[in-house]
Amino acid sequence: MIENKDCIEFLRGLDSNSVDMVLVDPPYYKIVQDKWDNQWQSEKEYLDWCREWSSECVRVLRQNRMMVVWGTLKTDTFLRYKLDVLNFFSDMQSQNEIIWSYNWGGRSKKNFARKHEYAWCYSKGEFLFNADNILVERKVKKNLRTGMDYEKGTIPTCVWEKNNHTTSKEFCGWHPTTKNLDVLDRMILAYTNEKDVVLDVFSGSGSTAISCIRTNRNFLGCEIDKNYYEKSLQRLSSLHIGNDRYTG
Repeated sequence: MIENKDCIEFLRGLDSNSVDMVLVDPPYYKIVQDKWDNQWQSEKEYLDWCREWSSECVRVLRQNRMMVVWGTLKTDTFLRYKLDVLNFFSDMQSQNEIIWSYNWGGRSKKNFARKHEYAWCYSKGEFLFNADNILVERKVKKNLRTGMDYEKGTIPTCVWEKNNHTTSKEFCGWHPTTKNLDVLDRMILAYTNEKDVVLDVFSGSGSTAISCIRTNRNFLGCEIDKNYYEKSLQRLSSLHIGNDRYTG
């Protein structure tokens, strides 16, 4: 279910301990030129707002589950969000961050290209981790100690390189911060079980909802921007995903 609604209003309508994963990509504060990323008068005002919606996300997250928040370190604001907001929730524990790297798009010729984004991962107590769901091929095929072939793949590191498939029908060019579907799939497969509810209160282009369908999870979320909301529904429809397919 995607609603055209403010995130805090939407969150306040949810029961405590009712979702199995929080996976959000909030405004970053003065990184993107669009109005939705520049609506706060100061960084403090932005972080106060972050504290409000984050507190609600923590409230609705079930015990022993994961909250993942996308962001960037182009400025220090997202780091301050981690230190001054996320670290102050006593029932949340910082886990390994995930770094999505990609090698596409424009770049400066005056310095190394910044082509990565961070995702802070915080668990509510111990956390579910489905390692067998996300194994990748090993570079070393034999166990160096025993000489035997490995029977299974290996768990990825927390740095994931994946381009955003600009030639694919799944690519969304009308939203400036669209996340790669394969990256979202891996997060969801690792931290949830089938039929679990994944929450995204900054739904944007609808990528999290699409990823939930691809991984057989239920999606719950909202998007305040009416244009993005309507386009995300059109995107879901173009991929032959009906409303009943992503209602939690």
